[in-house]
Amino acid sequence: MPAHLATPERTSQSDASSNPERRHRHLGALIGGIAAAVALVAALVATAGGGPMRAPAIGPLVRLGGGPPVSLPVVRAGTTPPITVHPTAVVFFASWCPPCRAELPTVARVARQEAASGGTVAFVGIDGNDEPAAGLAFVRASGVTFPVGEDPDSVVAPRFGLNGYPDTVFIGADGDVVGTVRGSISASTLRGWMGRLAAR
Repeated sequence: MPAHLATPERTSQSDASSNPERRHRHLGALIGGIAAAVALVAALVATAGGGPMRAPAIGPLVRLGGGPPVSLPVVRAGTTPPITVHPTAVVFFASWCPPCRAELPTVARVARQEAASGGTVAFVGIDGNDEPAAGLAFVRASGVTFPVGEDPDSVVAPRFGLNGYPDTVFIGADGDVVGTVRGSISASTLRGWMGRLAAR
């Protein structure tokens, strides 16, 4: 019989029940499946009923290349209480991440265009789980002009529920997380989210 048509030898019910090790494996798999299902349901309920996530305050972080430290929220320059906060796009990346290398020059270009046009959306970068020297070389080669904070121990991303790079988080002027794009983001998607932030 050809290999692709062969079927594994079946084990009778009596054989399976007489093997304690096999019974334990089946029981462990069943318990693990139930636990995963319960966790998924709990997460869906929390997302549906919890409302928007409040962006955590971050920083001050050491700024790549020197200069003023990097913090969130981003406060508009020259304001006095009550504090006026910029809607902000927070870009998470690392120099060793191939998708980040493809994405960051595009993000940098859109951010420069936003600043040149007097737009209201601020950009902040978080260089996570990276060597600062490598991160600095990467942002300079990518044309980044917005502030980038060092996060060598990757402390900031988990506070936003993130576990990979690249990711982009959009925070409204009210301090709520408006949306998150996991993975690479295109210029058109980025501009779409910026429009939503500006319109809030």
